[in-house]
Amino acid sequence: MAINIKQIVADALLELCRTKELKAITIKDIREKTGISRQGFYNHFRDKDDLIHWIYYDRVMTNFHDLDAGKGYYENLKDYFLRAEAYHFFLKPAVMMCGQNCLKSYMLEHPFEWDLQYHEKWYEKNAGEKPVMEELRFFTKYHSMASAGLTIEWIKEDMPVPPEIMAERITNLRRIGLGELLKDTKDKEEHPYGTRLQ
Repeated sequence: MAINIKQIVADALLELCRTKELKAITIKDIREKTGISRQGFYNHFRDKDDLIHWIYYDRVMTNFHDLDAGKGYYENLKDYFLRAEAYHFFLKPAVMMCGQNCLKSYMLEHPFEWDLQYHEKWYEKNAGEKPVMEELRFFTKYHSMASAGLTIEWIKEDMPVPPEIMAERITNLRRIGLGELLKDTKDKEEHPYGTRLQ
């Protein structure tokens, strides 16, 4: 069985987060915890920010990796928020860190490309044609950044509402906001955000 260095390094950082502030944890701390060499670390990650991004992508974003996931948007989003809740001890200090490659910037930028592919693919499948991309990009970017911004605030404010409520609210807002743009189809499949308020 092959050793997964990325998982070992990620586990070490998460464990260190329970006893030390994330911003104070160094690559040296991680190396001492894992026994990995300096070169071994840099063979897998560019820096600590890259490791933080990878943990977020691997541990929290899991079900958004596949555009053909069988669950609906609400169920996927609810699972995402449940995982975010489980990793709150790591996510809160991570989104509080600022810098060129910080997690907060990654969270604001990353969902847009996924959302755009999701909307374009759904539209083509159900309308039988390509959407007007300029309009689709604009509305998708607006809703992606709004969702990410609300998620970051939810994490920073210690998750004041349950994951299920966050998922429901964002799904409903997307249904309302993107309803006009995505409804012009042949009704082959239910609207990606549902046909009614949850």
